[in-house]
Amino acid sequence: MRARTKAYRYFHENEKGTSETLAKYTKLDFAIALETYRISRFGFTGNGILSDVDVDSLLKQDAKTLGLAHPVSAAKVFDFGVQREINKELGIR
Repeated sequence: MRARTKAYRYFHENEKGTSETLAKYTKLDFAIALETYRISRFGFTGNGILSDVDVDSLLKQDAKTLGLAHPVSAAKVFDFGVQREINKELGIR
């Protein structure tokens, strides 16, 4: 989890480096990799923790897909406790 958290931080703070890595591993032109990065950046958290709005949205969509009358409680699905400890260790908010 620490490595993933560091990677997410790098991903959000280093557009050029991330795009270069993406271009290298996907064999894309740098300009395409850069645009891909910019389009997909919103899909990754900077700290490994989903916002309350995102959690609610995911649970509502899951309930709809599964035909549930009400979404499952967030506490039954998500526990970001360990991630919060790691973020504190790494100085990430």
